[in-house]
Amino acid sequence: MNSLSVVIPARNEEGNLEACVETVLEALEGITEDYELIIVDDGSTDGTGALAERLVTKLRGVKVVHNAPALGFAAAYRHGAGLASKAYVALIPGDNEIQPSSVRAIFEAIGKADLVVPFTVNQDSRPWVRQQLSRTFTNTVNFLFGFDLRYYQGPCIYPAGVLRTLRVTTGGFVFLTEMLVRALAAGFRPVEVPMYIQARRFGASSAVTTRNVATALKTVARLFWDIKVRRRPLG
Repeated sequence: MNSLSVVIPARNEEGNLEACVETVLEALEGITEDYELIIVDDGSTDGTGALAERLVTKLRGVKVVHNAPALGFAAAYRHGAGLASKAYVALIPGDNEIQPSSVRAIFEAIGKADLVVPFTVNQDSRPWVRQQLSRTFTNTVNFLFGFDLRYYQGPCIYPAGVLRTLRVTTGGFVFLTEMLVRALAAGFRPVEVPMYIQARRFGASSAVTTRNVATALKTVARLFWDIKVRRRPLG
């Protein structure tokens, strides 16, 4: 496998970050030694920033940048991705919700196609409302754009050169879908990888909010305009 940058956005993840970093490092063993982990401390008000600095001093290949004030998940990821120096760029959120075996499976799929696209297998472990919203959203995106993927909100891996061409117009969580849809519409080939999630040890997810749902609808409408009407997937 080629070299890999792993971007780890973390806001108030003091209780989860170290386990997340350990999971990533273990998953990389035997796959590549040419890697970097870029922790993006997104304006944390707990001990996340200090913990990240300690990890930098004791672990090889770990870096940290601090956003102050917080910029949000999308901007934190883009900040880290902009600093990436390796051939591929991965996203692993600092909440440590991806099971270790799945992190490794995601990394092992690099090179099998242009894009690595994880999909959540055990959706039933999430609240019922989130399950229904996720299924409806996925079905809607597939219908509108003529794709047949199982999930659009996963931590995809992109070649660094491809990632830099992808326009992002939203600061909401659905930026993951925007990047993936643009890449697919531009002709890049995906390989789907089963991904199992696990419960967070500390804290709670804020992915499903009324604001995020509204932002998702606006983003999909903008994507439809760019891709189906203007025929310009990259913006």
